[in-house]
Amino acid sequence: MKEKDIRPRQVFDEYLALSVEDIHTYFDDPAMFVEVACPACADMGYHPSFEKYGFHYVVCARCGTLYANPRPSAALLEAYYAEGKAPQFWNDHFFRSTAHVRREKIFIPRARRLGELMAEVPEARYETLVDIGAGFGIFLDVMREQGMFQQVIGIEPNPYLAETCRQKGFAIIEKPVEGVAEAEVRADVATCFEVLEHVFDPLGFLQAGRRILRPGGLLVFTTLTISGFDLQVLWERARGIHPPHHLNFISVDGFRRLLRRSGLELIRLLTPGELDLDIVRNYAAEHPEYELPRFVGEILSRPAEAQADFQAFLRCHLLSSHLWGVARA
Repeated sequence: MKEKDIRPRQVFDEYLALSVEDIHTYFDDPAMFVEVACPACADMGYHPSFEKYGFHYVVCARCGTLYANPRPSAALLEAYYAEGKAPQFWNDHFFRSTAHVRREKIFIPRARRLGELMAEVPEARYETLVDIGAGFGIFLDVMREQGMFQQVIGIEPNPYLAETCRQKGFAIIEKPVEGVAEAEVRADVATCFEVLEHVFDPLGFLQAGRRILRPGGLLVFTTLTISGFDLQVLWERARGIHPPHHLNFISVDGFRRLLRRSGLELIRLLTPGELDLDIVRNYAAEHPEYELPRFVGEILSRPAEAQADFQAFLRCHLLSSHLWGVARA
């Protein structure tokens, strides 16, 4: 898989440009921003790192997490995701134009990996799956086809996306997971894919996920980690670090601390990413003025086999920016 397969450059650039427009529309008033502690470990100490489109990113002095601080209030973020141009473009154009390739290259492999991870915890029950942030319901659809669960349910706060899922025949809870009562749904497995980097309060989000799980149930999530290679190399230049959408880039150490704070038992962290080198290579090709670190340039000059070996090294040692987590209630 290549970056261009899942993020066609022209369409993705239009999405990012709309994001910048949205910043001027929704986030120009500093009074709407609030100071926060580290979203991973709650430490108040940090080192200022960089500013991007008016958002300030800092690095936690304890766990190395990169996060936006100060950040828009939770209410402002909720209004933005309901009304902003970039979220609407993502839903109406970007995701629809890439839905088929994402199904084949992301969602079907994602279902396969979920099955493998579940097999590592054979004592757990696997009757009901709840997908938090169900979007267009593609993952729900794949899981229904796979037949791993008796019941597949989605949590999706966006009315348009929730209705899209209902039209595919899925039961949908149309509210943020933080507002879902324990009595509304009980899951053996809850999944959330590429959500944690967006939320105002990752701890509250994970605690809400734990609340809808049966005792011993599994929470399986993916997100971006600042411990990963391409984010470490590109840092503020990385397209993945783009406000107002991505606020939290929790380190591997930060995730261990965050899961303990949430009351979840960590089963496994893994970084099975395939795109770190490709992302860095593409950025360097598109920005000839950018001087790659010498060692990174050396890696990219090596044959494809050597580059594949290096990407495998990143995967094996929790050094890819695409992180999976498995935790138990």
